[in-house]
Amino acid sequence: MLEITFREFYELEYEEDGLHELYVVKNGLDETLYVGITSQKIWDRWFGWNGHIFLSGAILEGRSSVGNKIVDHLPDSWKWKVQLWTLDDCVAFCKDEISPTRKYYDTKYLEPFMIEKLRPALNVTYSLNPGADNTPKSEKEKAREVELDRIFKEIFEKNSKWK
Repeated sequence: MLEITFREFYELEYEEDGLHELYVVKNGLDETLYVGITSQKIWDRWFGWNGHIFLSGAILEGRSSVGNKIVDHLPDSWKWKVQLWTLDDCVAFCKDEISPTRKYYDTKYLEPFMIEKLRPALNVTYSLNPGADNTPKSEKEKAREVELDRIFKEIFEKNSKWK
């Protein structure tokens, strides 16, 4: 398993050999935020077409829960950790949960076990017992919550017949 900062990941300051198929994102408090897999290079999954973060020149725009979390917390999130796991890393980590008689493993099969063990806060699929995200709210997150509260009140409370 290779662990690097998000800045090192973004700036490709590591060697991605194609053997890394699963990634884990941890915040500055070392809490697991997200676990994901890809059949392409992990950097391309993040910043390519339909990725977690959209690149437009010097502007980064989050396009998923984990992408938003990272962009909302820049520049602090540059120091957050990205772990790149190989299939062998995943098998070793999940050895107590997986069937020893199974002849073949792939990351698609192992991803639910990884999510169950690591308990990421932002995964929805396979996340029956998500962990905590104690990252302090950024100004962007606070502003987004205020706007969503305003919209909710306008839609559901303004014209409510139960006032």
